[in-house]
Amino acid sequence: MSTLRRFGSAEFMLLLAVLIAAAASRVWYVWVCADSGQREGVLQVQDAGPEATKELGALVQNLKDQHQFSGPAPLSSGEEVTAHVAPGYALLLAGLELSPLDLSPVDRTVRWIQCGLGTLTAVLYFLFALRAFGNLWVAALTGLFCALHPFWIINTAEIQDGVLATFLLALCLFTGAKGSQAGAPIASLIYGLALAALALVRAALLPFAIVALAWFLFRCRAVRRGWLCAVLAFLGFGNGLAPWIIRDYKTFHDIVPVADSAYLHLWIGNNPQADGGPQTEETLTNALAQARGEDVQAVRAEWSPLGQKERYARLAEEVRKQVQSDPAGTLRRRLQAGLVFLFGEEWFKQGVLWKTTATEGTELPDWLAASYPAILVGSLLGMLVLGLLGWRWTYGWRTEAMPSSLALIWIPLPYVLSHAGALQGPRLPLDGVLLCYAAFALVYLIVPIGAPLWQGAPSPAETEASKYP
Repeated sequence: MSTLRRFGSAEFMLLLAVLIAAAASRVWYVWVCADSGQREGVLQVQDAGPEATKELGALVQNLKDQHQFSGPAPLSSGEEVTAHVAPGYALLLAGLELSPLDLSPVDRTVRWIQCGLGTLTAVLYFLFALRAFGNLWVAALTGLFCALHPFWIINTAEIQDGVLATFLLALCLFTGAKGSQAGAPIASLIYGLALAALALVRAALLPFAIVALAWFLFRCRAVRRGWLCAVLAFLGFGNGLAPWIIRDYKTFHDIVPVADSAYLHLWIGNNPQADGGPQTEETLTNALAQARGEDVQAVRAEWSPLGQKERYARLAEEVRKQVQSDPAGTLRRRLQAGLVFLFGEEWFKQGVLWKTTATEGTELPDWLAASYPAILVGSLLGMLVLGLLGWRWTYGWRTEAMPSSLALIWIPLPYVLSHAGALQGPRLPLDGVLLCYAAFALVYLIVPIGAPLWQGAPSPAETEASKYP
């Protein structure tokens, strides 16, 4: 275990600088480029497409009016009680709609809330890096990178789940590191709750949440009061997921792990027309008809009346047949999905990492309009190159840096096995981990301040000995 730094005046001043930089950049962007939060920004880095936007709106409206999680779902004939998407973000929007406080327009309130969450995300990464590596330079660079990361700043003005998922992952990393190193019961409880909330916001992150919880339980064997931390983390995770799992069991009469659409997404990423990215309802139906050798209308007539869980479960057989009949194509699609996860589908279609919207009343300042393409491409390139180098060089700190190493593997995995998104949405939460490793790599390369990092984390015996000079 690394020697933990005391939180002194230098740490406090740098933390304050990170806080101010993160808050100022997001507030400025929402105020100037999103009409004070009234409208979405000119730029988009998380694009759900018109179908998903309509779907989210229907879910929120039905939660508000009928107190029921229902809406349109893929391969259905209309709206239905559903579990094909994670409920977290829709529940947040509906909760704000139903709030007794006057929060209208709710979209504006959401954007300002996301400014706060984005600011806290940068602070949490500062604290995580300080605890993981015990180096103030790494922590300061990590915090500033996260505070000024252009993809996160742009995402603040979008009514999408990226900011919330990114914040929850940062909370998981910090509380997981603190609970596993210091035997902190409160941090352990928050860790379990944050993992559950992360899975409820994005169902694709459930595998990471399960693996991260298993790692924490194993790690608690060597921690003071570890049994208490393990119990609290497990209870937090279980109690966080229990209400939704019980709801799904009552609705579908079966255990549903957050969402019942795992085979649907596997089919989107493994059908004959798959290209590593998302597909529209029409393309999905056409691909299913092509694979089955049937007419599109016949497929719709056969599949639409089925119950949702049965409908998506039947796609498991279609996925198996496709993988068996075309193994080379399956591997090619996995490579495509991995590249789309990193760069977004638009990069391979249009050569851009973003989309622009013709939003009335909003425009970019002249200097930003001329420079944002270079800023976005340059920041992504630097983050990927330095982040991968840092990941390699942090091997000696792998115990202290957990569960960030788990995130780097288990967050992309579901998308690589199925499909990623049109833009950066699937990758956005992982950017914080890559930025942390990028900061480590930069400090590691500077001899005067990076030399202490070369030897790796001190052993438990060295840490204990350092207490008694």
